[in-house]
Amino acid sequence: MKSKILFICVLAAALFIWSCNEKSPVAPDFANQIETLDKRVDVPVGTVTPILSLPTGDSPEGITIDKRGNMYISNTRGVNRSINEILRVNPDGTSYIYAPLPGPGHAVGLVTDKRGNVYVAFRTSDPSTKGVYRIKRNGTPVRLRGSDGMLGPNALTFDAKGNLYVTSSYGEGSEYEGAIWRFGKNKMFERWFMDSELDGGFHELSGSDLPGANGIVFYPPNKLYVANTFQSSISRITFGNNGQLPTIDVVKKHPFELMNIDGIAVDVQENIYGVLVPSTLGAPVPPLVMLNPNTKDVTPIVALESASDFSTPTSLTFATRRGPWNRKSLFIANAALFYGQDLSAWADPGVVEVYVGKPGMPGK
Repeated sequence: MKSKILFICVLAAALFIWSCNEKSPVAPDFANQIETLDKRVDVPVGTVTPILSLPTGDSPEGITIDKRGNMYISNTRGVNRSINEILRVNPDGTSYIYAPLPGPGHAVGLVTDKRGNVYVAFRTSDPSTKGVYRIKRNGTPVRLRGSDGMLGPNALTFDAKGNLYVTSSYGEGSEYEGAIWRFGKNKMFERWFMDSELDGGFHELSGSDLPGANGIVFYPPNKLYVANTFQSSISRITFGNNGQLPTIDVVKKHPFELMNIDGIAVDVQENIYGVLVPSTLGAPVPPLVMLNPNTKDVTPIVALESASDFSTPTSLTFATRRGPWNRKSLFIANAALFYGQDLSAWADPGVVEVYVGKPGMPGK
């Protein structure tokens, strides 16, 4: 997204029409584990607990938790996004810079594989650095072959066979075309799927370009759910195991209930959770919603009164079975992106935990 001060005012107008980031992050504030939700009983769904607070000017956009309970966060800071890094928060609450990324840009989505490697989508204007990186367990970043071909790498997910899927939010063909790229057995990224339901576009009311395909999550045995920020929608891509071409159908598209949705996650019952960035940009929409893909119903999970615990939420993940994190909670990155709003009215950049009452898919 391009920063526009006008964006806040336009969101309010849109609601009517639709009817009505240098400070070191090595030692952030970390909530006492005794106070986190996994140590409490009878917690109401939607309860928000701050987990991690980072310095003003940091922008943690992506988040993932590995099978051992280590939390990883993609963080961008410095003038003109000059510093990009992966932070690691250990199960005991200690944290440190796990891996640096090569130069200025925007570190966005994260995912981990079964071996504990971290993958990050790194969006830059430099062909020599942009793409998707695997962060080895020693903290060394290695760019994956073919990923330099993506113009707008954004979010990532693995399927059950270990194929890595990444959304590219725009520039795939024409200026606004989105796509899904795949890294499979041939160890080379290739553009895998395109459709108009993945496209971004120019938001006339705000005068801003908005990304198309954004958050992505796999649900077994053969479904990918994809959020589209510009289209305020969630679509489902279904693919076969015998060379069948993937198909796409829109699960839900709604300018208010899914307004400019960003990251998504899925629970064991196939409910889709998404964060709404406009919730802290002046629009009276909840920060976190749940979509039932069968009934198409969208349910707010966090009350509007709790929106002050967020600051442009962008990504979210369930915890795995090990570690201190409650598997029935979502962990949400507050990117604190600046679009002209008063940042002092919202939470610090960091991570919050939201209890949702249902376990997530492993690693999702």
